[in-house]
Amino acid sequence: MTIWMPELRGRAGPKYQAIVDAIVDALETGDLKPGTKLPPQRNLAYDLGVTLGTVTRAYQELERSGLARGEVGRGTFITAPADRAAAPTLNDNIDALRNSVNMEHTPVDALYGTDFMGAEGLELASNYPATAGVGALTQRAVTRVNHEAVWEAVSRYQSHNGLRPHRDAGALWLNSLGVDAKAEDILIAPGAQAATQTALMALARPGDLILAEALSWPGLKATAAPLGLRVEGLAMDEHGLIPDAFEQACRDRAPRLLYLLPTLQNPTTSVMPEDRRRQVAEIARRHGVFVIEDDVYGFLLDDAPPPLHTIAADVTVYVTSLSKAVSPGLRVGYVVVPQGRMASFVGALRSSTLMASPLTVEIASEMIRGGEADEMMAHQRREVECRQKQMVDHLGHLGLRTHPRSLHAWLPVPAGFTGPEFRTRLLERGVSVTPGNAFVMDERHRPDRPHVRICLGAEQDSQRLERALAIIAEVADATSHTAEPTYV
Repeated sequence: MTIWMPELRGRAGPKYQAIVDAIVDALETGDLKPGTKLPPQRNLAYDLGVTLGTVTRAYQELERSGLARGEVGRGTFITAPADRAAAPTLNDNIDALRNSVNMEHTPVDALYGTDFMGAEGLELASNYPATAGVGALTQRAVTRVNHEAVWEAVSRYQSHNGLRPHRDAGALWLNSLGVDAKAEDILIAPGAQAATQTALMALARPGDLILAEALSWPGLKATAAPLGLRVEGLAMDEHGLIPDAFEQACRDRAPRLLYLLPTLQNPTTSVMPEDRRRQVAEIARRHGVFVIEDDVYGFLLDDAPPPLHTIAADVTVYVTSLSKAVSPGLRVGYVVVPQGRMASFVGALRSSTLMASPLTVEIASEMIRGGEADEMMAHQRREVECRQKQMVDHLGHLGLRTHPRSLHAWLPVPAGFTGPEFRTRLLERGVSVTPGNAFVMDERHRPDRPHVRICLGAEQDSQRLERALAIIAEVADATSHTAEPTYV
């Protein structure tokens, strides 16, 4: 029987990774099938002119990803799909941590666990886009790719960070948003949350410190916890993160990463000005800190300041997705990876989610190429502007903090209520919102006044949104004093 051998010519990166890539490519083409025995490690090392340790590491990566299985006394074999489903999903240094972390009560419980009240409930807690019309646009894109050759190609395991045409489409979309991105620097992940997890796994180790704005996306803490990472908040003002606070934290606490939402910040809606972005980038460079720039809302602005990625690509991991702009159901996220770091990002993705779904990425790519993504983004911008006007008409007198292009707003709670208490009062009236304490990264920077976050996209029907906003105003007006809205 002929023993399959990998072809390494023309493959960049570490040798062990080149071996892994060759095997994944062979799976994609059908040259390797389930049950195939891979060459013995020592023999393969000799034939390829590499060390035994290089081959051992490559085989370990394949086993960790569920693509191969080692059997004592027999060798290493390509696994069947059923075998892969049972493979571990996190790398070894994380597996030991998971058992010690309470995964039942995470900071996102307030966002996703309790507010859904059925068809009669008015949903303003979840930060979803207004997706009415996306079905027809998605169907139009699917019709264009609906032939056997495409479905066959996307039904297989894919190599690296996705198919080259998919990364080309991602680069096209990112460049249209002002992000200078090349296909070879893009990793495709199943959504922005998976992209953030991949960045944390690639760049940090258990015990490392992650900095964030004092108020930030609750999913960061939920994602960092099982990885054994610490999260601390930094002081903010109306323009977002305060650079001096970042500088001091770098001097005092040696952080590994800074997670940042500089555009239409969640929950405060602030937009960090360009000069401050340059200050943050310079501090990060000086102290050797990587910045994860979460830009899922940037598409909503026509005149957004340049992304940090364009200012300091060497220290910035740019993360975005199509979830807010096109469709949450696609679960397609894009990561622009700093030079020289792709191998670690690919390894992290493989050890967690393995890859983004090629089928949904194909649909997303066709929507980008065919213009449906642009149509959806234009629709989102129009919807947001209309819904913001509705909200300001009802709640603008309550000291609302918002932006005319934001999917969400930050509302101070009437005197005498905590955030959870006000939320409970609204739930009794059939309206769900998110209490502000869900966004607090650490207790040192808790806001002086309780707030709730209000989201404008989950209720697809504008009349239902109108009713929900009227209820919030009615409950708040019972104890509130008039104040002007703050636009940021």
